[in-house]
Amino acid sequence: MRKILPFVLLGVFLALIPWQNAAADEEMSSSEPKVLILYHAEEQTQKEELTILDLLVGHFSSKITIQSIEEAAAEYDKGDYTHVIYFGLAKRSLTEEELFIVDQYEDIKKMFIGNFFEYFKDAQNLSIRDYRKIEAVSGDGIMIQLKEEKDMMLVNSVDTMEVLYEGVASDGDYPLIFKNGDVYYVAANSITGRLSDAVGESLFDFFEADKFPPQKLIRLEDIHPRSDPKLLKQVGDYLAERDIPYAVTVIPVYTNPETGDRIHLSQAMELVDVLKEMQENGASLIQHGYLHQYRKDETGEGFEYWDVDNDRPIYQSHDAKVKLREDFASDEEYRDFVRNVGVSYEQDYIYSSIVNGVKEMTAEGLYPIAFEAPHYSMSQTGYKELSMYFTTYVGQIQISDRTYNGTYSPVYESEPAGLHGMKVIPETLGYINPENPNAVEELIEEADYVEQFSDSYLSFFYHPYLGIETFEKVMEKMQKFDQYEWVDLKERDHKTEVNGIVVETAAGEIDVSRPINMRMSETMKNYWWVAVPIVIFIIIALASILPKIRGRKTEKDFWLK
Repeated sequence: MRKILPFVLLGVFLALIPWQNAAADEEMSSSEPKVLILYHAEEQTQKEELTILDLLVGHFSSKITIQSIEEAAAEYDKGDYTHVIYFGLAKRSLTEEELFIVDQYEDIKKMFIGNFFEYFKDAQNLSIRDYRKIEAVSGDGIMIQLKEEKDMMLVNSVDTMEVLYEGVASDGDYPLIFKNGDVYYVAANSITGRLSDAVGESLFDFFEADKFPPQKLIRLEDIHPRSDPKLLKQVGDYLAERDIPYAVTVIPVYTNPETGDRIHLSQAMELVDVLKEMQENGASLIQHGYLHQYRKDETGEGFEYWDVDNDRPIYQSHDAKVKLREDFASDEEYRDFVRNVGVSYEQDYIYSSIVNGVKEMTAEGLYPIAFEAPHYSMSQTGYKELSMYFTTYVGQIQISDRTYNGTYSPVYESEPAGLHGMKVIPETLGYINPENPNAVEELIEEADYVEQFSDSYLSFFYHPYLGIETFEKVMEKMQKFDQYEWVDLKERDHKTEVNGIVVETAAGEIDVSRPINMRMSETMKNYWWVAVPIVIFIIIALASILPKIRGRKTEKDFWLK
């Protein structure tokens, strides 16, 4: 019995491990903040700021519910939230029912942003006495120079509260973000531009989150079958020699804008070999659309998921007669067209481009672990469709379906409600524009700014066709930030899953699985030369056997003779 007992105890211990892991996962999930964002907005442009707030909050929680205060008042359903944020954008006064929706959440953390927060129970002692235009925000060792002046409210009775950030006006500094215990206030009715960075930094206090130093990330952009493999290899070798991980965005197909002819990765094997070598030596590959064009723009220049000519989502084929609002008798008829035809076409269009792109990349041994939309342009429907196939998006987010001319990314990683489970790795510093002689200096200036913020990314992209010399200048300037680590995306968890093709990463490794019929088809394509002698042998064998078969007499022929 004594000999058996250790084995019994070991078996019990091993049996408990899955339960322990499950309990740990459940505890981690339950400790994640559950956030309700209630907004009060009247104009579409006001509602677009919800995307910004969603992206800011998404760094601290993926459990975010966004609801208009009118809808919440109509439902009167109190949820089990740990944090509530009220965002007042409209100028209409709040009703008693709407005020109650926020007031009912007691003994939890709350944040009030914008108009009418002074009417809530948690702000009864506050009042607005005036407004100021501010040109900067300061606090917690951070100085934010705004690119354009912003309005802020001057609030009475803040003397006894803790001021986190102040707005800098021409006649002095005034409390901008402040708190009273578990209740926080932002005395501004808009959070666009750099003001959002101050709000984002204050959320570390609001969510009691740990702060970490910045990280660096570089992307080599717009690599397609016509890209020069020698220039690409020079940049890749430079990074590999210095053991710097990086990302490469790949466009699987190049389209000649004049002839319409397409060149696929399978027709650019020298480039494919370079990309495979880079993938083995530290590069993480990102699918950058499929064509990077919609109509007749050159690949790399055109949009793919946005009809930029009409500034709307992709509702029709590129060669179809465009149907606009004026082609319909009423707004309702046009909305029906968008709902029943346009959105359906857009979903199929995005699905097809993703399937083809992933299939063609993986066929050449290139494994995309994330996605980036050309020019960062995609509709909200597009992001939802994309989230079905990728867990990670890289770049900036288009904040509205009203126009493509407005993208945003927080300075840190985020998993907002609007991306339906995808996390976004931000681009914060821009890129080297060959037409701007001060591009390198401006990129470093922006890095100096972003460096101030917790968990931030010093993230930029570079086009290898600009040459190794310019790239070396950028990297030399970036040595100023050598204390921060370069991000290896493969060290994070990412998943791409399309039509049976699965690409997953973890701890620096890439795991790939593909359907057997796809592998067999590609094996036949790659090893067609093996089949040639077999076919020749079969032809010769048939040629020698068939005459004998024709000349053989049947049993009937024998007896007739």
